Amino acid sequence: MAEGRTHTKAAAGEKRHGSPILWARWGSISKLIAQRLRPQQPPTLVLSLPRSGSSWVGETLGRADNALYLREPVTQSDQSFYYKGTVFSPDEPDVAASYQMLADRAFSGCPDFAKDVVQFPLQWALWWRRPRRLVIKEVNPLACEWYLQRYQPRIVFLVRHPAGVALSCHVKGWVSTEPAAWANNGIFQAEALRFALDALAEYPAHEFVVYKEVCADPLAEFERMFAFADLIWNDRIQGFIGQDTSDSKKMIDAWRGKLPPGALEALGSSYRQFDLPWYQKDEEW
Repeated sequence: MAEGRTHTKAAAGEKRHGSPILWARWGSISKLIAQRLRPQQPPTLVLSLPRSGSSWVGETLGRADNALYLREPVTQSDQSFYYKGTVFSPDEPDVAASYQMLADRAFSGCPDFAKDVVQFPLQWALWWRRPRRLVIKEVNPLACEWYLQRYQPRIVFLVRHPAGVALSCHVKGWVSTEPAAWANNGIFQAEALRFALDALAEYPAHEFVVYKEVCADPLAEFERMFAFADLIWNDRIQGFIGQDTSDSKKMIDAWRGKLPPGALEALGSSYRQFDLPWYQKDEEW
């Protein structure tokens, strides 16, 4: 795999298990149920590069009283996507059919996915399905335009400092210590973000969310995201966020001082060649 690309959290060769939701295991009957009892529209798609904090954001939104949450239903459900690094065009011939099938299933609200995708099974009872809203978290910015055209979701697009993303990939063993690998990763990140930024330029139903701003003021940032997604904001959610994010400010610059020699300079130099609205100033590096 190229140094710039990333893997999913799932291990290669991991076995997939059936859905924890009984009614989702019935094949064509399950599809019919999902269509007849369609959740409120539009769905919300939390999208980012891998290792950007989207699991935190997606899970928090997915805890809303009116949410139906799926964590990476596409990315985690086909092992070939792991070998491709998760960030690629869904129109590539070797993945197109599987990508579309899994995404169609997810956006129809059919929870026929493993339990690591269907994290909150109690949400999926049929008798309270229609008033709820889908919240889907994925990590492929190169699929942004594809998702917009096919499903017209609301997009919460999360951006993290490139050094934080790259360090997390390095810890996972996906980026070596060589400065050239960090330079390649900077290009990889910037190109993916530029693709998504261009796709969203004329698409009104989107919000950009910056990871460091969520860490600095999680209650305000999450309340804004809940309002955008038409998710229920209440005392239970506020209490969960307050408890879950008590040390979140420490995460803003947690990457500083931890990169291999020469890595930050190589990463920043390559990333800042691209015309992006984030992390262009010297003081941010």
